[in-house]
Amino acid sequence: MNSNRLPKLTCFEPRTIEEAIETKKEFGKDAVILAGGTDVLPLLKRRNIGARTVINLKTIPELSHIELKDNGKIQIGATATLRDIMDSELVLSSFPLLAEAASAVAYNQIRNMATLIGNLCVDNKCTYYNQSKFWWQTRADCFKRGGNQCYVVKSGEQCFALAVGDTVPALIALDAELSIVGPSCGRRIPVAKFYTGNGRKPYLLDDDELVCAIELSASSDGWRDGFLKKSVRGAVDFALAAMAIRLRPNGRKIEDIRIVLNGVSVKPVQAKKARSYLIGKDINNDTIDAAVKLILKESVPLSSIGTAVAVRRKMIAAMFEDLLHRLNPIS
Repeated sequence: MNSNRLPKLTCFEPRTIEEAIETKKEFGKDAVILAGGTDVLPLLKRRNIGARTVINLKTIPELSHIELKDNGKIQIGATATLRDIMDSELVLSSFPLLAEAASAVAYNQIRNMATLIGNLCVDNKCTYYNQSKFWWQTRADCFKRGGNQCYVVKSGEQCFALAVGDTVPALIALDAELSIVGPSCGRRIPVAKFYTGNGRKPYLLDDDELVCAIELSASSDGWRDGFLKKSVRGAVDFALAAMAIRLRPNGRKIEDIRIVLNGVSVKPVQAKKARSYLIGKDINNDTIDAAVKLILKESVPLSSIGTAVAVRRKMIAAMFEDLLHRLNPIS
């Protein structure tokens, strides 16, 4: 078997959300959702996932929108691509942080295909798990493959695959919410609460549910924000660390701040203790050093992709310092 080829698949092309939900309910874990396909197709080729039924959301016209709703929120549908995000005047004028994060994902060809919600729902990554079926033939399965061991943390009792979506820190910093639909009803959940911290099942999403939209509320004026991503080969690779910061200054002091990281742990990290410490403080070297210690204590960086823990810690510290100086209106 050539594991670089797709397995034999059954593809469904629903015309409505309701039809997609019914198909997902029927096949459950045996069905996988296809929006852009830039992550799902490689997983299928490597046999990292066993689904043999594909539900293509691109045949549902209503999911491709980026629009301003009557409630004043901007809604982004499940098949809106990262290129759509980068080119949208609505997004650029109201949420430039999101457009900046979208532009950091991979390269142009990928951004033209990949969707925002696909990037948000990208499967956790691990150097070991993301190998071919051929590679795994001589090794015992890890937790993520249904086994009982972790190759990253040798004595670990859970899966330590990393959450890696580049746009996730920006969405959490912007207080984005997800619209999730299922057979019985729909529900809303903040992006910040969507992640479980369990590498085997990274999201709070049932087998018969799908994420159909993201909603963002326009925030009050006075916020400054920025995004940084570090990876081995620039934007091409998944992040060794990605960080979004939203800062609202009051003169020389920090009135409010949001610090969110991804690519460093089993789920996105909100540096809440660092935020509490920084509110009311001036931006100076002592403040930054103290905040970095809190961020590193909260994030507990892992080494399962690309680099050692010590390098990742230094990277996080440098990114935080760079962003804070960039966003400081007094500097």
